[in-house]
Amino acid sequence: MTSAQAPQRGGNRVGPSLNRLIARRSDLDVAQRTLSESRLLTFVGAGGVGKTRLALELAYRARNGFPDGAWLVRLADLSIGAGGAEVESAVVSALGINDQSATQPREKLLSFLSNRRLLLVLDNCEHVLDSVRAAVPVMLREAPQLRVVATSREPLGVAGEVLRPVLPLSVPEPATPAAQLIADGSVSLLVERARAVDPEFDVTEDNAEAVVELCRLLEGIPLAIELAAAKLRALTVEQVVERFGRRLASLTAPDAESRPRHGSLRAMVDWSHQLCPRTAQILWRRLSVFPATFDLELAEEVCAFGELHPDDIVDSIERLVGQSILLAERDVGTMRYRLLAPVREIAAEHAEQAGEADELRRRHRDVMLRRAQGVLDQWCGPQQEALLERMRLEHADHVAAVQWSLSTPGEERAALRLMARLRYHWLSGGFLADGRTRMEAALAAVTAPSQERAEGVWVMIWIALIQGDHHSAARWLSTLADLAEELDDPGVKLRVTHWGALWALFTGDADTAVQGLRTALDGHRDHGDRELELVARYMLATALACAGRAAEAVEISRSTVALCETYRDQSARTFSLWAEGLAEWTSGHLEEAERSARAALRVQLPSEGLGVALCTDLLAWVAYDRGEVDRAAALCEAARRVWRSLGTSIAAFGPQVSGFAERHCAHRPDLLRSGGGEPSVPLWRLRDVIDLALGAEGSTAVARRADATEPLTKRELEVAALIESGLSNREIAHRLVIAKRTADGHVERILAKLGFTSRAQIAAWMARRRA
Repeated sequence: MTSAQAPQRGGNRVGPSLNRLIARRSDLDVAQRTLSESRLLTFVGAGGVGKTRLALELAYRARNGFPDGAWLVRLADLSIGAGGAEVESAVVSALGINDQSATQPREKLLSFLSNRRLLLVLDNCEHVLDSVRAAVPVMLREAPQLRVVATSREPLGVAGEVLRPVLPLSVPEPATPAAQLIADGSVSLLVERARAVDPEFDVTEDNAEAVVELCRLLEGIPLAIELAAAKLRALTVEQVVERFGRRLASLTAPDAESRPRHGSLRAMVDWSHQLCPRTAQILWRRLSVFPATFDLELAEEVCAFGELHPDDIVDSIERLVGQSILLAERDVGTMRYRLLAPVREIAAEHAEQAGEADELRRRHRDVMLRRAQGVLDQWCGPQQEALLERMRLEHADHVAAVQWSLSTPGEERAALRLMARLRYHWLSGGFLADGRTRMEAALAAVTAPSQERAEGVWVMIWIALIQGDHHSAARWLSTLADLAEELDDPGVKLRVTHWGALWALFTGDADTAVQGLRTALDGHRDHGDRELELVARYMLATALACAGRAAEAVEISRSTVALCETYRDQSARTFSLWAEGLAEWTSGHLEEAERSARAALRVQLPSEGLGVALCTDLLAWVAYDRGEVDRAAALCEAARRVWRSLGTSIAAFGPQVSGFAERHCAHRPDLLRSGGGEPSVPLWRLRDVIDLALGAEGSTAVARRADATEPLTKRELEVAALIESGLSNREIAHRLVIAKRTADGHVERILAKLGFTSRAQIAAWMARRRA
């Protein structure tokens, strides 16, 4: 699905089903009519019966009726019995709401949904049913244009809910002629999936009887059929029937009435398990520790212990993918894997029976700790964007590791240590509000003085200050000062000075801030702490600009930018360039201010909206001072929308900075109207705001450099042409018969090669290339 207002993190936008779902066509037609009349539709059925695929296909069919998109929320990633805030946070994350405010998830979610027409698919509700039952009515009441499609093993029980039972596919009658079998639901799915592993597979007079028997044994359950189809790579239909029939009989009690409903699914999963070599069986059960997708390295680090050697992991994963136990999803440059929820449940049972569950969770937590430390070790370098992306992909793993540590006696300090090490995931990755909620919980669980508590507290202060919650920041600052005395630790005392100075800046005392940040900078440099030295540098430059000491601010900014270029650090470089531009603007040097702000936007990390908002505001002030009222109006509006999407405002950065904005934008009627000739700026897309702020420079100068030689491969030119014609990544994948992840990778490489930040720039470049 495409939309001009696609959220920046659009990985949960619903796209076309991978399967044709021919057998479900009548179900889909009825469900589509129901959705047009009801605001809440729930697909109800047993595990593996196909509820998720029906919901996704329905959402894709209905997408044109929802200008703000159709979005998938994978509730299976949450732990059993997760609370309402966890469910609402999952929705916030799936929608890509980059709200970094201190408000609760429900408040930001309702604020976001209130005037939007979109469709939510809440998948796998059964294990968090109470929380979903509490959240959905509130969302529907406060967002009158919202529609919800849910999947669950039992009804939500919410007023206005319309149920669509999802039954197993039809199964053929014995002795049905081969020519008529393909019209049967079970057979059509079996044939479709069998041809994925054996393109020559077909239903013939010779195997028709076995096909009928297999579909009847599998009870028409789609997941069981897909698992069986994977075995047709190595076995005939007759062999699968013989072997599976024995397996199913072993699970069936003598009394036919006592046979569990859809025992065939459990039997097929168990048979698949039995067919695996010992190493694959062990890995299968251990993979249940991952709540969402995972990569090969994570599986090796967590699961390779005891009788499972690291060298066994690759072969075992290949075997599990081949049997359709693991789903493989190609990401840019790597492959990620996941277990479907029913399969993961059974794997978790095997892990419990093997006595490995706690060991797996501890190993998983420890690996996430090591990865988080690795992020800090590499942060002041060229990998910041890749590090943020990996942390985003592993968000569910971070949450699971923190939750297990907080709920396990004696492990609470590890939870706090992990939360603090993930600080750039919260601060720069768009998860600031979620980070604050979890950090507060961790600090409440670890109250004794410790290095972990001290680190958690200063990260908490940073979060609160960015959110504009100066009162809470002051309270935590007092706590940090007490910890510094109790621990008698010079490093903690230095952080009291650093964050105390930032609090002074954000509450209006720029002179005190300058003094404290100079001390902090010297201390971090003496201790060889490159991370906090760079942070203190751009904060000091900002404080100097606010204190009216522009020349000093420019000097420290430029030296910091030089350091950042040496280290190839994007984040600190962005804020240093902004501080330089602010200082130049306070001196009346408009050209220099504009140059610095634009340079900051060109190196801006994709998910760090704070830098975009600050630079866009600064460029608005420059435009206003030049008398470019229409452009100033458009930029003010764009900055205001970014601030609103972040859940904070420029007021968080102190009265001096917010005063500049108030004098130039807030009370000017001519700046509140739409700017003449400037494009409107969608609320959700930071790249569109960057394009607007960069203006002609962003769309032509870089393109002119790219035109000097042919920078794109033949395939990339093909993708660029499809972008020019308005196709989304998913539509490009469909047109070129490639995976959606592959299309994503092509688009990202095109943007990188051309130095662009948006699809619109690619389209314009293609048009000029043909001219």
